[in-house]
Amino acid sequence: MIDKATIKRRFKRSIDTYDENATVQKMIVNHLFSLVDKYTQQLQAGNILEVGCGTGLLTRKLQNRFSYTHLDVNDLVDDMCSKTASVLHLPASACLIGDIETITLERIYDLVVSASTFQWFNAPAMTLKKLAGQIREGGFLIFSTFGDENLTELRTLTGQGLVYHASDEWEKWLSADFELLYAEERQHILYFQDPLEVLLHVKRTGANATATPYSWTKSKIQQFCKAYDRFANERHTYPLTYHPVYFVCRKK
Repeated sequence: MIDKATIKRRFKRSIDTYDENATVQKMIVNHLFSLVDKYTQQLQAGNILEVGCGTGLLTRKLQNRFSYTHLDVNDLVDDMCSKTASVLHLPASACLIGDIETITLERIYDLVVSASTFQWFNAPAMTLKKLAGQIREGGFLIFSTFGDENLTELRTLTGQGLVYHASDEWEKWLSADFELLYAEERQHILYFQDPLEVLLHVKRTGANATATPYSWTKSKIQQFCKAYDRFANERHTYPLTYHPVYFVCRKK
């Protein structure tokens, strides 16, 4: 079971450092938005929901792309949701604070979009079913999550981390209510000068939020840095792997 309180706390700490350090997350947002733009050319998107808006990297693009009636933004972290809504001049009523798995959604949407959020679901099949119930027939669910090689270096060394679901699992869950129009996997590898920079990077982006809390003592950090040497390349830089997966789905 994923500890949502820990996730909320760690992302809240990363609000001020997220945009500066979210290199891969920005690439994911850009590619996801290109898919949104491509597949919704004929869509009259009156009502849009973004799940996990974060600091608004994707929200800005949606706002500029669509002539919507309602653009609702959701985030587990109240400060992130409120700040994004405020900066983008969205009404307070558009800010849906809380866990998308448990909060009540009042509106029926033409488009639901999400970047790098669905990996936090405790009950992905049930939550996809819930979202399907809030999307009109012919509407779209377009999202990215992460595949099973995501942050593999960290998970190998710490024995901690999320259980990332394979693409075929997501496709199976989606098939009940959606027609899958497109699926894609990519891999991005960041390189750092030393293992400590890896830890700082994941802390500054909130990517260190794990299924259960993990305590980084001084001795654990030293052990981690020493063990990370196994991943060093010939240039003596240290990789960190991201494995984004993209889905474009139309409600049956």
